[in-house]
Order: sequence, then structure tokens, then C-alpha cells
Amino acid sequence: MDPTAGIDHIVWDWNGTVFGDSRALIEATIEAFAACGLPPVTRTDYQRHHTQPITHFYERLAGRELTDQEQEQLDRCFHAAYGRHRERVTLTVDAVEALTRWDATGRGQSLLSMYPHERLVPLVTAAGIDRFFTRVDGTAPPGVPRKAPHLRRHLEIQRLRPERTVLVGDSVDDALAARECGTHCVVYHPGEDALHARDHVADLGVPVVATLRAAVDHVIGTWDGWPPGGTAVTAVVAPAPGDRPEAHRIGS
Repeated sequence: MDPTAGIDHIVWDWNGTVFGDSRALIEATIEAFAACGLPPVTRTDYQRHHTQPITHFYERLAGRELTDQEQEQLDRCFHAAYGRHRERVTLTVDAVEALTRWDATGRGQSLLSMYPHERLVPLVTAAGIDRFFTRVDGTAPPGVPRKAPHLRRHLEIQRLRPERTVLVGDSVDDALAARECGTHCVVYHPGEDALHARDHVADLGVPVVATLRAAVDHVIGTWDGWPPGGTAVTAVVAPAPGDRPEAHRIGS
């Protein structure tokens, strides 16, 4: 793919990207393991072992194969804990700025999430950002363990050309899905609250940014033919913790 050929659509990830819930996801997992009587999990453990599918991730954290019953119990405990933490979660600090900046270019953007569709849509609507998207897709039962088939369907339904589309997400699975589907990718890594350890994304061969505004800036720069070859990694200082002047609180 020639990165200078031009990008005319961004597909945004939700959890941990537009929706700033990475800390809530980590804390909910830590609490779920404690509630289920499994080995304690730290933030570093989470970031070091994070992978997809989630069932495999849980087994990596537990250090052994888990039974179906244990997986189901973990899932219930996680969603209960996440529900409590989500009440305090806001959009990522510069999400609205980034969406607005890309919207001003006259090109399209959509939202694709591994979060259940029936739960996702009300959150996006409550955040007041649904107006930015040509389409919002979450998962439907029984769900999919990896993002690639979900992304492929999202592209096909909208008749998007993969080589002119970029996925902005926060996980290795996002980067692998983009590669499999033939799209570009920019990985958002917010630092200490990221779902992955930094070295997980450093070797993916895709741009890594610390803010969503930087992601849009990179895509716009690529559209204009910069950087040559499209191989530069953008390094941007993340906002200081607590510096959330544009945060939008979302109800449960």
C-alpha cells in the first residue's frame, strides 16, 4: 500500500480509544480476579499479558487453563465491576476535538467496537458524538473473538476501499485486524493507562501516538504526502492526568 495515495475515511475504535475507559477495564479485571479467588493481578500484569481473545487473556493472567465455568464467572464479575467503574468514565480528553478536526476535512468516519451493539449505541448517543459517524457497529451475540472479521464486514457494508481507510485503535488486535483487511492503522497509546505494554505496539510497524488529535494530524499529514514513505512514528506528550477540560461524562 502506498501511504501517500490518500485516506478518505477513519474507522475509530471505542473502548480505550474514543471512550477513555482503559483504566476502568484494567481495574475491573483486577477486581474480577479477586472476586473469583484467582491469583492477584496488577496493572503491569494486565499490560504485559493483554491479548485477544479475552478467554486466552484470562488464562495468561491466571497462569493456567480455565474451565468454562471459571470463564463464565470471570465474565460476570468483570461486567459487574466494569459497570461500577464506567459511571465515572468520560470520552478521551481530546476525542471531540479529533472528531471535529477530521469532520472539517469533509471526509468520512465511523465507529467500530467489540463492545455489544445494544450497549454501545446508547453510550455513543449519550456522548453526543453519533452525529460524526456514518455508521456505528458493535458486536452481536455470540460476538467475535478477533476484530478482523468485524472490521471486514464494517468496510464491506459501507463500500469503503481498505487502502483509503485507516483504523485508529489502542490494541495489537486493531493493528492485526487492519493488516489482515488491508487498511492502514494508527495505534493510540496513552501511557500508564494503556491496555498494552509499550513494547507490544512498538514492533507492529505502524504509527503510535499519545493523543487522538495526533492520530488525526498524522492521517492528514499522510493525505498530503507527509512523511515520505509514511513510516514515521509520531511521538506526542500526553495530557497530564486530570487535565480533562473537554471531558464529556457519559451515564451508565
